[in-house]
Amino acid sequence: MSEQWSQQPPKKKGFSFKVQMILLATSLVVAVGGFAVIITLNNIAGPEKQAKALTEGDCAVLTGSGEEADAVPAPCDSPGVPYTVGIAGVDEGDWNCKEGFYKYAVQTPLRGKGVGLCLAINAQVGLCFDDIGTKTPPPLKDCGSARLRISEVFPENSPCAEGTTEVVSYASYGTSKFKGATICFVTP
Repeated sequence: MSEQWSQQPPKKKGFSFKVQMILLATSLVVAVGGFAVIITLNNIAGPEKQAKALTEGDCAVLTGSGEEADAVPAPCDSPGVPYTVGIAGVDEGDWNCKEGFYKYAVQTPLRGKGVGLCLAINAQVGLCFDDIGTKTPPPLKDCGSARLRISEVFPENSPCAEGTTEVVSYASYGTSKFKGATICFVTP
């Protein structure tokens, strides 16, 4: 009697087509979800998203304080825009500015390094301040109650008119966008 062996096709190795499609769809969902999480964290990560867009010569308004501090770009000729960026860079805790410039650092707690800015007073006749001799940017004041008002603006190292109360002179950092200036202040 002859034995007949039935021949069965060899078993396939690996996953079936259906399982492969499920794995592909799952990996796409995970990848898209991960990308969405990264984008969301980038958008909510911190106040530096506006300050990091500033470059030399841009004008800025400061908002918030502490971890919420930010420097928001603004048109230089708009009323109430008190600062011009002399230099911008990365602050690793050792950010320094030339004398006369105001050091301003925006913390980036979720991203490590912060944004460092050296700010000058926006040379706009009519802006008022109380104390321009501080190391931090002085707040803009209403001219009715301020101690100082910008009366004249000249190119760097020019003399102010008689009767000037205080003078601030900014030397350019060597960039083409930030222009040095002499700013003359009077009592309002």
